[in-house]
Amino acid sequence: MKVLLVTFSDNSDHQDTLFGMYEALIGNAEVDAYLMAIRTPKVPLARSDRTWLVDCPKRPGIVKKTFDVRTLGRIIRRVRKERFDAVYFESLHVWNLPVMLSLGRSAHRYQVIHEVIPHEGDHLARGVDFMNRVVCRTADTIVLRNRRYVEEMVRRYRISRDRVRYLELWRRYPGLTPPVHSGRILFFGRINPYKGAENLLEIVRLCPELRFDVIGRVDPQMEQTAEELEKEKNVRLVNRYVTDEEMREAFTGADWAIVPYNTASQSGIIIDAYKYSRPVIAFNVGAIAEQVDDGRSGFLVTAGDNAAFAAKLKEAAAMPPEEYDRMHRSAWEYGTEKYSAGGAVNRFIRLVTEKYGNDHH
Repeated sequence: MKVLLVTFSDNSDHQDTLFGMYEALIGNAEVDAYLMAIRTPKVPLARSDRTWLVDCPKRPGIVKKTFDVRTLGRIIRRVRKERFDAVYFESLHVWNLPVMLSLGRSAHRYQVIHEVIPHEGDHLARGVDFMNRVVCRTADTIVLRNRRYVEEMVRRYRISRDRVRYLELWRRYPGLTPPVHSGRILFFGRINPYKGAENLLEIVRLCPELRFDVIGRVDPQMEQTAEELEKEKNVRLVNRYVTDEEMREAFTGADWAIVPYNTASQSGIIIDAYKYSRPVIAFNVGAIAEQVDDGRSGFLVTAGDNAAFAAKLKEAAAMPPEEYDRMHRSAWEYGTEKYSAGGAVNRFIRLVTEKYGNDHH
């Protein structure tokens, strides 16, 4: 079966996810995999004549490059020429749509939707909702990253249940990363309303004895909260996008990763924490409970209870070294079992080879 994996995104998480699956499929007897991605990827990639790096708009919005019909036309002609059985789009992008439409019924079209319910207060929410609705009319199969929102997807976007599939997220996973016992707590990712920036500020103030690394670009709506965070003596704030190496250093230099979100479909940060062998503490919102094995890979806290979150964080920080080391290893083992690209290969192959994905051939 011939499959093209596509992400036009400049987001390193989407790239790592898709590149990891492409590399895991190299030499596979069931799936003959090709990859299409942005010309300037942020993460390493095993390149070959089956990795097509293209000049495309960096963001899924409307920019000047969006209307480069010459480049888009070349992409479409190349895709059509290869006669793929399936084309799998890992991320939303305006160029997904013309590629999908050009394929018609010649290939089965899969589109991953990461946010079934766009985050309230996020300035991109309307655009995400619009894109979700458009791809629901264009793709043959919608792929979600958690079970919880399957029925919501069907109801919200009025599509048939048999067009929606669940496929657990994955990443490329390294070996076990040793613990450092630094006493540092990490909040990583964009600092915006739905990720609980105000919760974080209260938790920081409730835990003056703990040291926090807050790393991520500050959303304009959260600038005042970020200024308050920066004033706290126990906080180191890095307000910018960071490199992959800086990201690795952030996780490996911390003992715990925290996810005090207000809402979430799922969290890539949790998967990254496991990738670097770090347990997590998270509010039990959205589908987060599907990602945290409470007491094994981290701890879940009742949503919105900042005092309980702070108490759990203090308890975790005071954990004896040998007990922490066990949880640190358990977090990595749990993540490797559930979220490594190598472990996801069979699930991916089942998705693209099951009958509904090939009934047009």
